[in-house]
Amino acid sequence: MDYVAIDFETANAELSSACSIGIVAVTNDKIIYEKEYLINPQEEFLEFNTAIHGITADMVVKEKTFAELWPEIKHFFFNTLVFAHNADFDVSVLRSLIEKYNLDVPNIKTGCTLKIAQRIWKNELPNCRLNTLSDYLELIHHHHNALSDAFVCTKIIERAKRVKNVASEGELYQALGLVFGGYNEHKYWPSTKEYKKARTEDIVKVMAVVDKVIAFGGKPKTTTKKAFVEKLLISGACIARSINRSVDYFICLENCPKTKLAQVQLYKNKGCKIITLEEKEILELLNDKTNDK
Repeated sequence: MDYVAIDFETANAELSSACSIGIVAVTNDKIIYEKEYLINPQEEFLEFNTAIHGITADMVVKEKTFAELWPEIKHFFFNTLVFAHNADFDVSVLRSLIEKYNLDVPNIKTGCTLKIAQRIWKNELPNCRLNTLSDYLELIHHHHNALSDAFVCTKIIERAKRVKNVASEGELYQALGLVFGGYNEHKYWPSTKEYKKARTEDIVKVMAVVDKVIAFGGKPKTTTKKAFVEKLLISGACIARSINRSVDYFICLENCPKTKLAQVQLYKNKGCKIITLEEKEILELLNDKTNDK
């Protein structure tokens, strides 16, 4: 499979209440598998949610729970590229289900068709909702049907690749200045805008930080902010403009805003393994290599 497009519908406001999943697998730009699975969430259905997707408790009472369904579908979620529209939501549902039933944690890269659409059609369309995009792409679409929504995701990718004249999903993301997210047994990080990175030929790799996502707050004491960032970049680090789930290191510099420290703590409380370092500590990691540059 080149990638899998998915969509979840939920029975209530809880992420763990998935009552259906649509899965569409694509190879060489052709759909090789597509199916909707109804799921017994073992949770209460709210009228509000049922009004959106039309699924009731009676319809799923004899269906498998996600734990029972997982052995049948988990091969779609191991060493796979998974797309969804507003992927943060769908991957969060998947994570909640994995935690709810203590299932094998998948290993996926994640892409977001909402972010793709926003980069390509933001000036042409009033919004980038799935129903707006399906009308624009002239597709037959049943909004909030999990399989139909996942199908539209594949068509967004297909059209976007033609618009950008690229052959693969990776090339598409690169052309749009996006980086894939991911979810594995160690961490979850969202698909986001491209991080600032040094040119390949400039990098003097420092293994402690190479390909690590680094955010910081405040101003360095020992040098200018520009020189500090350059030192990180030539060591192979990726610089994040904001604190999010993808951050590996947060550097606390002089006069670091309390709001940034609070954000870091918030993500730590959610299970993110963000390592906080002082300026002296990060420079000790970098100095041996970068001083030779």
